[in-house]
Amino acid sequence: MNKMNPTVSVVIPVYKPDKEVFEKLKEMLRRQTVPVEIIEKWNNPEAVSMNRGIKEAKGSIIVILAQDCVPSDEWYIEKMIKPLEDEKVVAVVSDLLLPEKYWKKRPFLARMFTIEDLKLRKPSMNLSSCSYRKEDLEKIGYINENISAIDTEFGKRIREIGKIERGNAIVYHLHPHYDYKKVLKTFYNYSKYNGIAVREEGIKIDGFTQRIIRATPFLGFASIYFRYPLKQYFYYLPAHFLFGAMIEHIINVIGFWHGFFSKETGERNKEALAGKKN
Repeated sequence: MNKMNPTVSVVIPVYKPDKEVFEKLKEMLRRQTVPVEIIEKWNNPEAVSMNRGIKEAKGSIIVILAQDCVPSDEWYIEKMIKPLEDEKVVAVVSDLLLPEKYWKKRPFLARMFTIEDLKLRKPSMNLSSCSYRKEDLEKIGYINENISAIDTEFGKRIREIGKIERGNAIVYHLHPHYDYKKVLKTFYNYSKYNGIAVREEGIKIDGFTQRIIRATPFLGFASIYFRYPLKQYFYYLPAHFLFGAMIEHIINVIGFWHGFFSKETGERNKEALAGKKN
């Protein structure tokens, strides 16, 4: 890798995007202090789009971004590639945040259900808001397209060849949560996916304890309020408990155990399997 001027390719798996958010993402990428190649891969299962984009990329560094993850500033790419100058570092992870102005656009019930997004999140690994060397992705055999838990399984393999560092860079995770029923469905599917992932990977899965706690009756409230932005929004606590936490907890428990005991797989973007793959 040319440490002075690395070439960067940004791979975006795209499936039924929110048009406004998707355009914001591409606009912010064009404003970066480091020029990037933008690769959009449409209408495939997520892992398939990622792998096709990586293989097509001309850059020595790959940044994978979800279609609803918008860099917070023009220095995002610069921050995300800097740690890769250390040869021991193989992945650089972003922090996640939802700006309040976007949260306020949501209906009241959706706001109560997603208030935790207003607290800065620092995931230990997040496949779709990270940077990597292309050669390292080639070395580990890309992303496994044949399993449900692509994030956790990939995280395990990438850690085996080097360190994961924080880029101290933020992406705005702009889920288009404007329809309350769709919000509930999304959270239910996420909880079911967690159950499927734990069934498939067992105790070795990343975050096993947190996933089980979240799916345990009553104990799961601890996970919800650990993520609650208490200092800024303490006055929403009563409303959040009734219209957010109670419903989220029920969904976490039922969805997780449905996925765990079912024979379903967690393939993302299932509808795309029947369509054209680009």
